[in-house]
Amino acid sequence: MTLARARWLLLGMAAAILVGHTLVYGFVTDDAYISFVFARNFAEHGQLAFNLGQPVEGYTNFLWTVILGALMVLGISPEASSQVLGIACALGTLWFAFRVVERALGRPSLWACVPPLLLACSSGFACWTSGGLETQLFTVLVVAALDGFVAAAADPARRASSRAVTSVQAPSAEPTSRSSETANLFAVSEGRALRRMAVCLALAAMTRPEGVLIAAVLGAARYLQLVLARRWLPGRAELVCAAWFLALWGPWFAWRWHYYGYPFPNTYYVKASGPWQIEGMAAEMHAHGLYYIWAWLWQTKLVVALPVALVGLAAARPRKVPARFALTSACALMLLVYVPYAISVGGDFMGLHRFIMPLFVVAAIAVALGLEWLSGLLPNTNRVMAGAVAATLVVLGFAVTQILLTRASLRPDNLAADHGVIDTPAFLILYTEDRAAIGRAMAPCFHEDDFSIVGGAGAQPYFGHMRAIDVFGLVSEKIAHDEPRIRARAGHTKFASPQVLASYDPTFVFSCYALHGKPEAPPMGNSWQSPCDAGFWSRLGYEELTMRIPGARQFGEYYTFWAKKSRAFTCPGLVRP
Repeated sequence: MTLARARWLLLGMAAAILVGHTLVYGFVTDDAYISFVFARNFAEHGQLAFNLGQPVEGYTNFLWTVILGALMVLGISPEASSQVLGIACALGTLWFAFRVVERALGRPSLWACVPPLLLACSSGFACWTSGGLETQLFTVLVVAALDGFVAAAADPARRASSRAVTSVQAPSAEPTSRSSETANLFAVSEGRALRRMAVCLALAAMTRPEGVLIAAVLGAARYLQLVLARRWLPGRAELVCAAWFLALWGPWFAWRWHYYGYPFPNTYYVKASGPWQIEGMAAEMHAHGLYYIWAWLWQTKLVVALPVALVGLAAARPRKVPARFALTSACALMLLVYVPYAISVGGDFMGLHRFIMPLFVVAAIAVALGLEWLSGLLPNTNRVMAGAVAATLVVLGFAVTQILLTRASLRPDNLAADHGVIDTPAFLILYTEDRAAIGRAMAPCFHEDDFSIVGGAGAQPYFGHMRAIDVFGLVSEKIAHDEPRIRARAGHTKFASPQVLASYDPTFVFSCYALHGKPEAPPMGNSWQSPCDAGFWSRLGYEELTMRIPGARQFGEYYTFWAKKSRAFTCPGLVRP
């Protein structure tokens, strides 16, 4: 089999494994439905708002939300489009990971197939190819930007090489002219690669706020290249690159600031701003972030492969192989910046590490480059065979660990939060399905002027077509800006007081609820799944109601909540009062 056929065969195998692995998860998580509500209001009313007429930036994935909204205009539901787009973006990531390694090596190579195969086998990568979130769109844009960055680094090397060869072979005026023309062509190619990088970074920054962080990392890595080449100031290519980024990202940033009234998304003020109510919670948050990174290292078995990955990042000479050095330096800087950032915000509450998905690609690339370099230390007669055996053992060994992890993460009884703060995919699936069932059951019974307080702002409001805010403040400016942080859990640091919630004059209080297996509701403060001041709501004229929710599975099919007595709520399945 030729090298070209083997490369395409392995890349195709990685794509097939990834699609199959993703379909094993095949779910949409509750947080994705938050964006779906925004997308629906955008498609149907032209408003990027959770509640019509009340623009609050309760999402951090503008580009993803707008794409889903545009597809809704065409009649494609976000539940379907988010899954298909997630797979398409993940396949794009496999391709760019393959291509960037070949650029770094400067030749077609089977080593470039190792990162796609590792990613395809990865439980976390497959899980969040599913899930309905923007994770894979952001990741493919980051890796595409990295590919442009490495391509730009390769061109100056080829240009210098061309000049050297031409000057040795033919020092006459005509070859010099040809050398100048060749150098100009390479300069054009370098500029094109940097512009492509800039466009991808701008789109990534519109997809997730961390895109700005990635842009800063690649900008620093590019300047490092200039310094090593003894160029102390950015040249025309770098300035044009920055102009492209700002021309795309700047107007969008100005628009969203004007539209929503704040420089940062509402989710930032919920998750990362405001005083801590109790001293020591900030340190607890950082401890959770450290555990989040440790769980990533352990579950991906990167803790075992770390020496190989470090060799892959360190074994590159900036002058001899500039493209490889560009890739490894950018990857190393990304790790050095992204890991402390993830720790500082406490990681994430969703299992299998979707918050640091670009680092999955960085790690896979580093392992592949490390294996390639180590195999190069062997004699030529043993190098190819030993390298193939080592790569095969690494991929197969990793695949076995991830098969076990995937099965464990989806086991129906695996519902307890890891370390008390990281929810398993099995729990996320069950939680979302129960809230979707509640929303569907109650949707026909709501009036247009009803307003609700919910816990999760996702599936329940989406399927119930509810006007609502969530108790954590994702879609509430008042909670986001005025409430202190009272919990050391990523994404859930704020929880509105009953007084703040009452100021919204809600018709329903679904954040104070119970799911149970019998029509008789458990006593307040006993088997309730969320904090509830029963006396407070009772004094304000609310009553406790119970409905049967067909299909609810976690605790049972009976759902108890609070509603205004004056609303005289009726709905099929209502069993209490």
